[in-house]
Amino acid sequence: MGPWLSTVTARPNFQRFRWAAAILPLLFFCLGLVFIPRVGIQDDEVFFATSIFHLPGSAIFEAHIFHSQIPLMRLSYLGALKTWIYFPILLRIRPSYLTIRLPMLLAGTVTIWLFMWFLEKAHGRTVAWVGGVLLATDTMYLLTTCFDWGPVALQHLLALAGMAMVLKFTSTGRRSTLFWAFFWFGLTLWDKALFLWFFSGLVVATIAIFPRELWARSNRKNLGLAAAGLLLGALPLVAYNLASNFNTLRSNSRFLLSQFPSRLQALRITLDGEILFDYMVHAPWVSGTPRQPRTALERVSAEVHELSGGRDHYHNELVPALWVALALLPLLFLNRERTRARRNMLFCLVVFAVAWLQMALTENAGSSAHHVVLLWPLPQWFLAVAIVEAAAWRPLEWKHAGTVLLATVVVFLAGANLLVTNEYFYQLAAYGPIGSWNDAIFRLSDEARNIQAEHLVVDDWGILNPLVALNRNRLPMYYAGTSFLSPGYPKSDYGWFIDRLSEDVWIGHTPQFQQLAGEYERIVQVAREVGYQKQLISTVPDRHGKPAFEIFRFVQTKPRVPENGR
Repeated sequence: MGPWLSTVTARPNFQRFRWAAAILPLLFFCLGLVFIPRVGIQDDEVFFATSIFHLPGSAIFEAHIFHSQIPLMRLSYLGALKTWIYFPILLRIRPSYLTIRLPMLLAGTVTIWLFMWFLEKAHGRTVAWVGGVLLATDTMYLLTTCFDWGPVALQHLLALAGMAMVLKFTSTGRRSTLFWAFFWFGLTLWDKALFLWFFSGLVVATIAIFPRELWARSNRKNLGLAAAGLLLGALPLVAYNLASNFNTLRSNSRFLLSQFPSRLQALRITLDGEILFDYMVHAPWVSGTPRQPRTALERVSAEVHELSGGRDHYHNELVPALWVALALLPLLFLNRERTRARRNMLFCLVVFAVAWLQMALTENAGSSAHHVVLLWPLPQWFLAVAIVEAAAWRPLEWKHAGTVLLATVVVFLAGANLLVTNEYFYQLAAYGPIGSWNDAIFRLSDEARNIQAEHLVVDDWGILNPLVALNRNRLPMYYAGTSFLSPGYPKSDYGWFIDRLSEDVWIGHTPQFQQLAGEYERIVQVAREVGYQKQLISTVPDRHGKPAFEIFRFVQTKPRVPENGR
């Protein structure tokens, strides 16, 4: 599909390039190691682990093999591939931020190497290095990979693996590579059916930009191998939809034109790197009292923050760079020698447009970083080709002006990326993570192991899954959701609800960290109505000393209301 349908040959010095290209993945990996201890375990980040530890209702579609239940689908659009990968890891190694995050950081690191391999084979070494620099320093790619709450890390790796195999097929003609290419695409679909956005973009762009090359390779054997690979990779997803009357499509095919403006804004602030401020970390534009740096790295980060004017510089320069690249694209139509570059850039644009339009119009999609970043590395690919082509413009050959321009632009863009990355690190060091990312979850996990109670009852979103993952579901936990003593509850459940109030210890967020507005107040109110008053046992602070969790119980203040008294 796409530019890899053009004739491509391996570079004779590719072996040396392969080892040199390890520098950028290593840079990305080191940046990730700096970030992964800084943030607490978030609920969606470990959603995959609930099936590993057999939390009831953690999978909607399972296979029963030898008296074992094998999860296949977690949600209508989310497969259990990540669960399968982590199964031997979390059962053999104690769950921690390292065991949860390091595998996906490694996946993101391999993706950068694979991206550079792909660009080198398709465009040459210079484009590969420029694209690699842009992706390895991209803040959104770094953070969404490190914490992978999307999840997105496997999406990038598997999609690029498929594209690389198609590229290899076009250069070698070996049909086995075509089969494996579409197997990786199928596996990506199983991992997350939202890959259909990107995959349909690849299909449309191939038909629109490379019709002749596609037709030349379209025969029964090739089409059959591609279909077989795709079906095999996506087999659990296909089986689920056959059994559920195509629930994946029915549940995720509602479109709203009215949300388009907000999705356009989400696209912009994801591209420029600012979307996670005030969601994961303290926002630079919000006043506060920062904690003083404690380590050499924190002191360097604070100094860079001050020198760069971090309060005013919290975005990169990717958006203006893309606008300039778009403006230069028509110039390539005037130069017949640049046909290949022009077609590749058009290919990127079509894939991006088709994928993003579906994302932007699908109800409840496209508003968050973990959706928009599924379009990566298309912006970096498009921009890398544009920068290299601009630097090769004939008037810039004088005294290596093109080389100087290329180096200047790449350093400028990468530097802007790193400044944004530093701003995220500075905010984490100075103020700590916010909301459901607070790092008090680690201390809470330790304290919860020592609580003596029949159940630990959680009253807010964002607590249950991290505690299940960190403790391998060995804590007697229950989630008191909106059904707890809610109007119209079954009379037969009344005694069980009262037992939870009278016998159990409760865990919730402090007001500053509450996730479900009003739910905590509702539970306290209905408990008061049946004769129970909240009694605080302790609070659990984060590393900055801010109380993030409450541990409390309910004590009886008046005689128990009979079951038929409501």
